[in-house]
Amino acid sequence: MNARQPTPNYDTMRAAGLADPALDTLAQWDPAWTESFMELSQNVQTSDVLDPQLVALIRLNIDVTATHLYGAGVRRHVRDALRLGVTRAQIMEVFKLASVVGIHACALGVPILAEELAHAGIPDEAASAPATPVCDKVRANGMFNPLWETIYRWDPQYLEKFLAMGLGLWTDNILPPLWIEFLCIAGDAAITHLYAHGTRRHTRAALELGATREQILEVLKIVSLQGIEACELGVPLLQAECAEFERAQRKTL
Repeated sequence: MNARQPTPNYDTMRAAGLADPALDTLAQWDPAWTESFMELSQNVQTSDVLDPQLVALIRLNIDVTATHLYGAGVRRHVRDALRLGVTRAQIMEVFKLASVVGIHACALGVPILAEELAHAGIPDEAASAPATPVCDKVRANGMFNPLWETIYRWDPQYLEKFLAMGLGLWTDNILPPLWIEFLCIAGDAAITHLYAHGTRRHTRAALELGATREQILEVLKIVSLQGIEACELGVPLLQAECAEFERAQRKTL
């Protein structure tokens, strides 16, 4: 059996807790490819453009969001965040922020429904207009998404309750507002979501809060590393199935 080729980049990332042990087999089977990915990953994850705590929360956010729900990654990134000094309350804010991504179903679907109703000749009737103080506050501070206008006319109470659930994330000061925008960019730009409208809105908001091009680019680069989870998940399964196949083959001999 040939000796395993050296993988210094992978070994460094593994020792720092930045590479999942599930990739050990990948490093053994294809060390050259593993090294090329780890060189890229090392450049992104060890840069000083973003606070390391924020990096851990970004990685947590893209794994815990409903568009992905990658349990192994959630556990690893929670552990990393705690090790870096992130508090339980801050991690809970990420979970809550990931939960309000559900409004994107309405942001995407309701305008389409409105167009199809118009195409079918069905009248667009507005609901009665009760008091909506939370919606009014969101409008006043410039955070009201234009894609919510139709649902506001059709079901203002639903939108009022939804925004009441989410508004505190921006006002309770558990996470800095700029960090929240970075997390939203990450969640919307993630390869399992690719929500262009939200990515643009939160990029604009981050710039208005003083973010630099380098910081936002760093967020997107971190998100781009999510693709390695195909190997984190798949290679151990492939290893197990290959071993089972070999056992079955031996039994037939």
